[in-house]
Amino acid sequence: MHLCQGLYGFGRTALGSETCIPTIGARPVYVDQRRSIRLVRVVVAVLVLAATVSPLSPSRADGSWPARPDSLLILHTNDIHAHLFAFQDSKGELVGGAAARSRLIDRLRAGRGRTLLLDAGDVFQGTPIYNFFRGVPDYRTMSLMRYDAGAFGNHELDDGPASWLRARKAAAFPILSANVFVAAESSWAAGLAPATGVVRQGARWIGGMKVPDRSSLRFLTTPYLIKDVDGVKVAILGLTTKDIVAIVARARNGGVAVSDPIKVAGELVPELRKKADLVVALTHLGVDEDRALAARVPGIDMIVGGHSHTYLWEPLFLSNSNRNGYHGTAIVQAGRWGDRVGRLAVGIGPGGVSGLVDALVAVHPLEGEDKAVVEMLRPYRDSMGTAMDKPVFRTASRVSASGLEEGDTPLGNFVADAMLEAAHADIAVINSGGIRAPLPEGTVTVGDVYTVLPFDNTIVVVGMKGWQVRELFDFMSERIGKRGFAQISGATFVIRRRRASDIRVADRALESDRTYRVATLDFLRDGGDGYVQFAKAGEATPTGIFTHDAAIDFLKRHPEYEFKRRGRIRWEGGMPLRDLFSR
Repeated sequence: MHLCQGLYGFGRTALGSETCIPTIGARPVYVDQRRSIRLVRVVVAVLVLAATVSPLSPSRADGSWPARPDSLLILHTNDIHAHLFAFQDSKGELVGGAAARSRLIDRLRAGRGRTLLLDAGDVFQGTPIYNFFRGVPDYRTMSLMRYDAGAFGNHELDDGPASWLRARKAAAFPILSANVFVAAESSWAAGLAPATGVVRQGARWIGGMKVPDRSSLRFLTTPYLIKDVDGVKVAILGLTTKDIVAIVARARNGGVAVSDPIKVAGELVPELRKKADLVVALTHLGVDEDRALAARVPGIDMIVGGHSHTYLWEPLFLSNSNRNGYHGTAIVQAGRWGDRVGRLAVGIGPGGVSGLVDALVAVHPLEGEDKAVVEMLRPYRDSMGTAMDKPVFRTASRVSASGLEEGDTPLGNFVADAMLEAAHADIAVINSGGIRAPLPEGTVTVGDVYTVLPFDNTIVVVGMKGWQVRELFDFMSERIGKRGFAQISGATFVIRRRRASDIRVADRALESDRTYRVATLDFLRDGGDGYVQFAKAGEATPTGIFTHDAAIDFLKRHPEYEFKRRGRIRWEGGMPLRDLFSR
C-alpha cells in the first residue's frame, strides 16, 4: 500500500517505489509518502474541484446522484474534551466554544441539501464543566447542533460504563462502537444487544486479561448505522481504540471489554458495502491506526477520525482496491477542543464516490454565537463560576503543555512537585497523559488548574525498594517520546540506551535495599498506561487528595514558584530510527 497525502481524488494514482503520484486530470501532484513534504502543492482545492470534475449524469429520474462535487457535505469534529466555552489558543486568540461552533455549523449547512454532522469521540473530560456535570451539557449542546452520529471515545469511560449510559440519555443522536462490549451479567447491561461471532473474538477485559469464549458479551452501544441522506445511503461504522485495555481506569470499568477494531472492521465492512452507497468509518483510533485500518480493510471510502488530536489540513489518501474516484480511502481529522470544524465535500456520481476535498474551518466566537446554546449553558456556567473563578497564582508567561513525552518540562515538574509535597514522599511520578493543557499567562484560577489536571485521580503512596525504583525508571526510559512517559519530582536520572542511569534521590545515589515513599496516581497504581511496577511493589496508601487540589494548594503556598525545566530527566544518545518513524 502507498500512502498519499494531499487534496485530490478525481484521477487515478500512479504508484512509484518511493512516492505516490496522484493526478488531477493530466496534472501530477507529487506527494511525499510518509510526511507532508511536497514537491508541488495544491494551491486552492476548491478551484481544483471546480476545474477538474466533469459533469456526471444522474442515474435516476429524481436526480438523487447530482453532478456537483459537493453533493454530500460531511461536517466533522473530534476530541472536544468538554471545551464548551471559548478559550485562548497559544497565540492568545479567543477560539472555540459550543455556541460559536453551533453558529459556524449552521452557516456551513446553509443551502446544502445533503449534510451529515459527525463527531469522532472523546466528548468527555478536559475542563471543569465535566468534573461538575459528567457529560450531560456536552451531549445536550451536540443535540442542539443536530449531530447525526458520534464515535465512542476512551474518555467516555472515565467514570465507568454505567455513568456513561446515564449521561448518554441527553444525546439525541446515536453513539457508535462496534468493538467495545460489556459482560452480559452486569446489572446495567440489560437491554443491550448481544455481541457474538467474529466481532468479539480476541476481546480483552480492561487490564488486559483475555475474555473467555464462554463469557457472554453485549455491545455497550450501537455498532453502526445506515442513514439515508436524501437518497444516498451512508453506512457509518463506529470503532474505538483497543488501547482502552490500558488507558482507562480499571477500577471503574469492571466488565468492560474491547476487541481489535481492524479485525472487526474486516468482518463488518463487506456487509455494509452491500447495503450502502458510501461507507464511513467514524473512528477514535488515532491517525496512525487509521492508516493501518485503511491499508488492511478495503471498502471504506473515508475515515473520520479522532484520538490523536491531529490537525489534518489536507486529507490523507491511502490507495487500495476501492472502486471510487481516488481508488482508496481518505482520512480526515480536525485537531482537538472544537477550535476547528472539518468541512468534507464529497462528489458522488453514478459509480459512487468520485472525489472529495476537506478543509478545517476555524471557530471564532467573535463571528457569532448560537443564542440557544448560550442560554442552555448559562445555568451550568453560573453554578460553577463562583468556585472555578477564584484566583490562586500569577504567572509571568504562559506555561506550555508541549514536550511532556520528550523529557521533564516546566509544567510536568510543577505537577510532580505538588504531588511530592502533598504526599510527604521521597519521589513523585505522574504520567504525562494526565497533564492536559497549558497554564495561561497572568492570573491562574481554580478552573485553569482543573483544565490542566481534569481527571479525578487521587494521590497514593507506594513503598518501593531502590531496585524497584530502578525498574520503574527503566520502564519510563523505554517510553520516552511515546505515550506513557512520565514526569517526576524528588529524583533525577539519565537515559542511556533506553535504560535509567545515574539515579539519584534527594541528590544522593539510589540505594537498592532502601525503601522509598513513591507518590503516584491511583490510575497508575492500578496499572494504567502499562505501569505494573507499583502493584508489584505492594499495597498503596491512599491520601484521599485529588491531584488538581494538590496543585492548587501548592500554588497558594508557593506564590514565588518558578516554572522551569530542572534537568531531572536527561537523555543521552540518539533515538533509534524505528522510533523516529513510528511517532
